[in-house]
Amino acid sequence: MHQSAPFTTLLWLLLTVCTYAFGAAPERVVSINLCSDQLLVLLAEPEQIASVSHLASRPENSFVAEAAKQLPQNHARIEELLTLRPDLLLASPYSDPRLLQALRRFGLRVEVIPTANDLAAIQQNIQKMGQLLGQQARAQQMIDEMQQRLANLDISHDGEPPGAIFYQPRGYTAGLGTLQHSALLLAGWRNLAAEADIEGFQPIDLERLLLAQPKRIFTSPVSSEHASRAERLLQHPALRALRPEEPFTVVDFKHWICGGPMFVDAVEALHRERQL
Repeated sequence: MHQSAPFTTLLWLLLTVCTYAFGAAPERVVSINLCSDQLLVLLAEPEQIASVSHLASRPENSFVAEAAKQLPQNHARIEELLTLRPDLLLASPYSDPRLLQALRRFGLRVEVIPTANDLAAIQQNIQKMGQLLGQQARAQQMIDEMQQRLANLDISHDGEPPGAIFYQPRGYTAGLGTLQHSALLLAGWRNLAAEADIEGFQPIDLERLLLAQPKRIFTSPVSSEHASRAERLLQHPALRALRPEEPFTVVDFKHWICGGPMFVDAVEALHRERQL
C-alpha cells in the first residue's frame, strides 16, 4: 500500500518522458502565467487543459475569463502542480526560476513562453504554442486572421501621420519596445514618446508632453482606483486646453498585459480614433 503512490508517480514520469520523446500532443497541460493561460485556452482542445493560473478568470485582466472559470486553477505552488501531473507546463520569463528548476528536477517538461512586445513576437509565440500543443493549423489560422484584420485598416494619410501618446497615472508613458508603441504605428499614428527617445515605460513631465502637441492622448488605467487618479491627472487645465473636447481616450489595460490576438483589437480601437 505504501509503495503505490511512489510507483504511480514513477509511472506518470515515465509516460511524460515518453510522450515528449515521441512528439505526441500533450494531454495534461498546465499554465502558471496569465499570458500562456490565454494562448492555451484559445488554441488547445478543452480536454488538453489540466489547469490555468487563477489570474485567467479575472475579467479585468483576461480575455478568456469566462472559459477559464470552467477550468481548474492553480497558484503556481509546487505541491499543487505536481498533483496535477502535467505532461507540459507553461511558464513565463517572470516565473520563479527556483520553481521551474525544481519542476524540471522532477522530470516535468517546462516551456517558457517569451514576452512579446511587437506583432512579430506575438505571432512567433502563437506559432510556438501551436507546435507545443499539436495545434499548428489552429495557430496558423489565428495568425492569418490577425494579418487580414490589420490589412483591412486604412492608414493612408497626406503628409506625416498624426502624433499620439500614452499617458498613464503618475505621468508614465509608453515608448520604444512596448506593445503600445507597436499598436500606435500599426494604427497609423506616430508615437511621440518614442520620438522623444523614451524606451519602455518611463515618466514624462507635463511640459514635455504639451510641447509634443499630441493630436490624441490615450490612457489605460490598471484598476478603478487608477482610473480615478488618471481622470484627476488628465483634467489638468493645460491638457484640457490642448484638447478641450476630450482630453484623453481610454483603452483597456488588459490589451497590453499580454501579446495575443487581442492585440489587434487594440490596434483597431486606436485606428478608429484616428478616423475621427
